[in-house]
Amino acid sequence: MQALPAATLLPTQIGGFGVTAGYGLAVFFLIGLFGGAHCIGMCGPLVATYAERMETDDRWSGALTLYEVRQHTLFNLGRTVSYALIGAVFGAAGALLYGTIGLAGILGPFQGAIGILTGAAILVMGLTRLAGYRQGAVEGVIAGTGIGSVFARSYTAISTRIDRWVNGVGIMGLGALHGLLPCMLLYPAFLYAFAQGSPVYGLLSLGALGLGTVPSVFLYGTVIGSVSARQRQVVHYGLGVLFIGLGYVLLAMGFMRFGVMLPLPDIPYYQPLAGSEMMA
Repeated sequence: MQALPAATLLPTQIGGFGVTAGYGLAVFFLIGLFGGAHCIGMCGPLVATYAERMETDDRWSGALTLYEVRQHTLFNLGRTVSYALIGAVFGAAGALLYGTIGLAGILGPFQGAIGILTGAAILVMGLTRLAGYRQGAVEGVIAGTGIGSVFARSYTAISTRIDRWVNGVGIMGLGALHGLLPCMLLYPAFLYAFAQGSPVYGLLSLGALGLGTVPSVFLYGTVIGSVSARQRQVVHYGLGVLFIGLGYVLLAMGFMRFGVMLPLPDIPYYQPLAGSEMMA
């Protein structure tokens, strides 16, 4: 069989993920940056509530205080850490599953199947955004399933702790609880982390996504009152393109495990479904 170009070979591994994994982290940061408008649409009312409940003695009415900047920074830090930790959990779950399947001697085909299924799911999520995704539509469907009670309890935990936590370091906890809320920005990223089977990469990739959302959410909570529906829809188109790119990479890597070659960009990138040697 003919080997793949050097640029598509498995990169040197450090700590469980590739040296060239920075390409993937940059994509996740861009997803977060583009997805800031989505976060505002989904979590904006809660962020606005936090802003209204913050107590400040600033003598200039309506002025932004250092205290408010600190509180919003802590909130976004808690939210980012939560995303990163959940990403690590999904990555660890994938690693555990791969390790268990590896004992049965069918790791390659199983990884291929996971790559194809997960990649296809992320592709569909991307296509729904290009086709006119309505904010909250999928989240509402998922929240109405059997796991909806998890989201309901998260909303309850947030609403009952706002007054106690919003004016102290506890606001980090409010931010952390946002990682448990239904979010179509996070679902594809969690699936990707699971397919990679690396808790370290799951931690870093979801952390990068969380950092990408910080500018929009921070500005919304401090100085911006609203983002138009038209602006959010334009952002969804950009997210659709990014999700399709992520999904296609996983899909192509999955098919490679079965000897089916699909075109891939000739750049070094992290290949979560690759072994020590690539199939051609």
